[in-house]
Amino acid sequence: MKQVLLSALAIALCVSVVEAQSNSPYSRAKRSNANQAQAGATSNASQQANGQRSMPIPRPSTAGADAPPPPNPALLRWSLIAVEAPPPRKFKVNDLVTVIVREDKRASSDSKLESSKDWTLQAELKRWFRLDKDARLVESPLRGNPGVDFNFKNDYSGEGKVDRRDSLITRLTTRILDVKPNGNLVLEARKEVVNDEEREVVTLTGECRSDDVTAQNTVLSTQIFGLSIQSQHNGAARDAARRGWMMKALDWARPF
Repeated sequence: MKQVLLSALAIALCVSVVEAQSNSPYSRAKRSNANQAQAGATSNASQQANGQRSMPIPRPSTAGADAPPPPNPALLRWSLIAVEAPPPRKFKVNDLVTVIVREDKRASSDSKLESSKDWTLQAELKRWFRLDKDARLVESPLRGNPGVDFNFKNDYSGEGKVDRRDSLITRLTTRILDVKPNGNLVLEARKEVVNDEEREVVTLTGECRSDDVTAQNTVLSTQIFGLSIQSQHNGAARDAARRGWMMKALDWARPF
């Protein structure tokens, strides 16, 4: 009995393999080329018999030859391991998609400036003039030689260093605002969290491919084009870290 079942299973597998090979793109293209060649030969023979000049027959385009063939029903029916691929998901406006935000940014800047300026001025006046009562120039004797001796020196040294690191890890459920003709999805999300006196508002906008959305209905923030994330935090913690108005004025004026 076991041998009979094994033989039947082997025959079924052979039949499914033969059908799969016969339905393969190569076999279909080969049969199509053979049929076209036969049709072309028949047409040329009829045209030559009628005294007409034969015209070349354009070959069909093979642009879609690399496309995967449709599933073989016999293979799906008899094979124990064949699994039919699920159809592509279709998204609509106002559908929800979860975005996994994993943004880690670090910026470091180090600058140093040194400047030195030395200026010396020396001047001496030996002769001068004056005007008499008739507005004529006459020589004016000087008592001694007045002069100017001035020396200015300025040294400046400045150094600044900035090291900042921002990290944002969260999940946001976005709403599809539009579906592009090529299948891209325009997403938008807004999340507001209020805890006592602390209030945080996070907004997200961007565009992603529909193929990047996983079966769990999630997409990474690194796969979103034109990603814009804005986080506004208000409360006691923000007030403690905020600079005062005098510090802002000194940073703006830079008197020293």
